[in-house]
Amino acid sequence: MKKMYRSAWIAGTSVVLLSMLAAGCGTKTETTVNKPAASGTAAPEKRGNITVAVYDNGKVPADQGTMEKNWLTEWLNKNGPVDVKFVPIPRTKDTEKYNLLFASGDAPDLIWSYDSALKAQLISQKQVMPLEDLIDKSSTTYKKLLGQFPSLKKLSTSPDGHIYQIGKVNAETVTPNFILTIRQDWLKKLNLPIPQTTEDLYNTAVAFATKDPDGNGKADTYGMNLSFVGGLEVDQIFGNIPPIIENGKAINPWDRLQAATDFKKKLFDAGAVDKEFLLDKDGAKAKQAFTNGKLGIYGYYVDRNPYDALLKNDANADVVAIAYPKGPYGQFSGALNPSAQVVGLVNAKAKDPKAVMKFIDFLSEPATMKMMKYGEEGTDYKLDNGCPVLVDKDNPKFKFTDTFNILNSLKALEPKCGSPLLGLKPDTNPSDKMWATILQKADEYYTKPERPWPGMTWAEFMPSMPSDLQTINSTVSSQITDIVNKAIVSGTSYSTEQAIKDAKERWEKSGGKDIDAWYDKWYGENKDKAFLTKDLYLK
Repeated sequence: MKKMYRSAWIAGTSVVLLSMLAAGCGTKTETTVNKPAASGTAAPEKRGNITVAVYDNGKVPADQGTMEKNWLTEWLNKNGPVDVKFVPIPRTKDTEKYNLLFASGDAPDLIWSYDSALKAQLISQKQVMPLEDLIDKSSTTYKKLLGQFPSLKKLSTSPDGHIYQIGKVNAETVTPNFILTIRQDWLKKLNLPIPQTTEDLYNTAVAFATKDPDGNGKADTYGMNLSFVGGLEVDQIFGNIPPIIENGKAINPWDRLQAATDFKKKLFDAGAVDKEFLLDKDGAKAKQAFTNGKLGIYGYYVDRNPYDALLKNDANADVVAIAYPKGPYGQFSGALNPSAQVVGLVNAKAKDPKAVMKFIDFLSEPATMKMMKYGEEGTDYKLDNGCPVLVDKDNPKFKFTDTFNILNSLKALEPKCGSPLLGLKPDTNPSDKMWATILQKADEYYTKPERPWPGMTWAEFMPSMPSDLQTINSTVSSQITDIVNKAIVSGTSYSTEQAIKDAKERWEKSGGKDIDAWYDKWYGENKDKAFLTKDLYLK
């Protein structure tokens, strides 16, 4: 799943639509199954009966049933340790739905959410239960996973010392989400080295835009992209990810915003970027320029498609990932996929917490994860070099199962089979060769603590501010973005110095100083217990 960094200032707002219906959950009862007893006198084993949320993302094909009833819900109930009633939760309206369900007393026993603010709210309101004793006394598989991956244990543990959240391990360590790539064939043609500093990056981008690197005799190439991911990467290169930690304090780095804005404006004024980059909201225009061979430095997600498209248009294109150049504040890496995530909580009113934990253990078994992802060996998948591969990659059975497989940790538990290099044939396929090189370099450059993510912690793990400060932040962040963008495209009529001065005044008048103070206080009180940037690089 792709995730995009948004700074505290640049945080986007989400459209909230009120849900009018609250799904009721059936009365929970405990049932008995007719399993053979271990001895003639022992009582039959009792099965718990629980309710479990499941994200409804509308991906269930018509011939596969519904989110509540399909081949996988039947398999989980038949093979799992408890009876489960699944409660669909709209993926795009989960906060509203959960609030309604908790207000009516009908929230599922086990809920899933990626929303840090919602989870913090439920924890502070004591609507979910601390789990450390339950895990210690009742869990087997999940408890083992916590011991095996210290990052998951630390991430799961709140600063108050309690474990409220259930998580998964995405990989053995962080993996790149953004990459910065460069046309190596253009560098060779212009006799330029790979840029090592921000000044090198600027000079290379200008050369790509002005020295006809594609050799068609026209001034029709761009140096680098500033829209979408490209612009975010410039902020990351300059460490402009507020708040940052400096001299033991959490601060708002106005000087870094100034430096990043200066760099973008220099590129704009030199004609090294698309003059209409502000209109390219989703980066589609930059992507098209890159795939058509008109863009030399391209910041994008870790996604093979643009590189395959480029090779189809220009078989001689040679692209490689580069490390973020060194800037005035150090050398950093960009957006990443954290090695662990916390995604689940247990309702404080769950009548049978042990049964909930049994189900969590069952979901955390590699065999269960594999069934949900690949189905039956020989029928749904075959082994390729010891790793499962779907016989039919478009099999509708597996179009929706990821939402049930939310605790999937297979990539970490079986890293060989989770490698993105699996199946590539670089010796015989030019596209595979270029992509394998990009992936290997990206892993080398962006996953090491010596080139860290520049923020206090990864965006998903930021502490949740009080609601009044969140409102202030949402309002003033977009205003500051508009002020900075105006300076970039206004030539000499509006300097970056004046823009940062105006932005700072707007921030302070809007209550931004309260946000700065809140982050610094939170950091001072929790720096020894919270999951911060240094912890991202734990196993």
